[in-house]
Amino acid sequence: MICNKGPDELHLKKPNDLKAVTICIQDCSTTTDIEKGWIILKTLKMGMALALIMTAAAGCGKEEAGQKSGSNQPQTPAKVVDTTPVTLKFAVHLPINDEFKQLYIEPVTKKYPYITLELVSANSFKVYDQLIAAGEVPDMYISFNGNMPGLKDRGINMDMKALFQQNKLDLKRFGQNYLDDIQYSVTEKGELYGLPLETSFHALYYNKDIFDKFGVPYPKDGMTMEDAYELAKKVTRIDNGVQYRGWDIASIVRLAQPLGLEYIDHKTEKAITSSEGWKRVFQLGQQVYSIPGNEPSKDANKNRLNGFSKDRTIAMLNETNLLSRLKEAEKDGLKWDVVQHPFYKDKPNTFGNATVYMVGAVPQTKHMDQVLQVMEVLTSDEVQMNVSKAGRVSPLNNEAVQKAFGQSDETLKSKNLAGIVKSKPVKYPTYLYREIAEPMTEKKFSQILSSNGDVNSGLRDLDEEINKAVEAEKKK
Repeated sequence: MICNKGPDELHLKKPNDLKAVTICIQDCSTTTDIEKGWIILKTLKMGMALALIMTAAAGCGKEEAGQKSGSNQPQTPAKVVDTTPVTLKFAVHLPINDEFKQLYIEPVTKKYPYITLELVSANSFKVYDQLIAAGEVPDMYISFNGNMPGLKDRGINMDMKALFQQNKLDLKRFGQNYLDDIQYSVTEKGELYGLPLETSFHALYYNKDIFDKFGVPYPKDGMTMEDAYELAKKVTRIDNGVQYRGWDIASIVRLAQPLGLEYIDHKTEKAITSSEGWKRVFQLGQQVYSIPGNEPSKDANKNRLNGFSKDRTIAMLNETNLLSRLKEAEKDGLKWDVVQHPFYKDKPNTFGNATVYMVGAVPQTKHMDQVLQVMEVLTSDEVQMNVSKAGRVSPLNNEAVQKAFGQSDETLKSKNLAGIVKSKPVKYPTYLYREIAEPMTEKKFSQILSSNGDVNSGLRDLDEEINKAVEAEKKK
């Protein structure tokens, strides 16, 4: 510790003498110690004096617990790692398959063998409600940013910013847009509920055999929604009694996301689905499914992923990350590839919401240190490199990791993976009452489609229905 008294106060003749003394005994804290040093300087030669003072300083250092000799900074004791065996209940929204275990679970077990992860498949709020009712609240979870409002209502997530700061976690390793998608998924305050683990993308998958059968050129990167619609008309045909559908849009919500549309206004808390944006989306969806023969099948097994990968009567399907599932389908003979997701002319190279899968702690856990250790492994460069190689988009700001996308799989090496990343996700909206409004919007589109109803009147009815549902929710 440097004494703050000047030469006059200590009766020293030269400032340099004071400097010599204070440097030598800087760990001593009292004026008396300094004065002793000056007496030594007056009676002995400088060289011998300094040696004696250094010895005295060493003694002072022993008296100052927690002080490091020769340093102005207190020693930071090494954090004791608790290696007591512990089991963490881990609620996971992602498919818990062999690939998931290899990418995420095995690295944790290897680095922290005393931590056992008890995996629980939690792909709905119903599962969380059951866990809470049974008194089996998990210690940590993997979910996606769109689920944060529902998890907040259930007390499952927490703002972890303070914990990250205490543990000196470098948030600059992650893409800021992915952090933002987590931080502003519930409120505008910017709570950080966890760390991004992987993020989905939107792309247009196509069946090569169908295009070859009808002699139609394959889809390409850079198509607008209108381009995809025109292409769909060319491959919507009946052949040998089999109805082939040109384009399954999968979800009207998915079609709306590139425009950043919300369901409810934040200020008024009233529905806004009758807006021009929603009208545009509903009319496009109605147009696509009005292609003769392209309407969704009454047999659910012929729609969406099943229709594309198993029934194989869908020529194009726009969806999120299906790479692992399509790799399996290719083993059974499916010939497929992928291109950039179609975009709106006024929103070029933009797909919908980035489904940011994230890992977070549950505030009730009694093992926060171990939860943070697991999070550290899952977001490490090593694990994220393997995530990227497996064809999952890593949220890290790491060029090497990004370039490794899909490289570990021979099947994916032959695919147009470069097309996937030509578009970027829209800024994630901060949804209000999404759990209520989104399924109602999907249902309303299906009703309009099946009845060939008027879009304008249907959306006005939707506004009223959402408003009633929200008011009922507020009264609970």
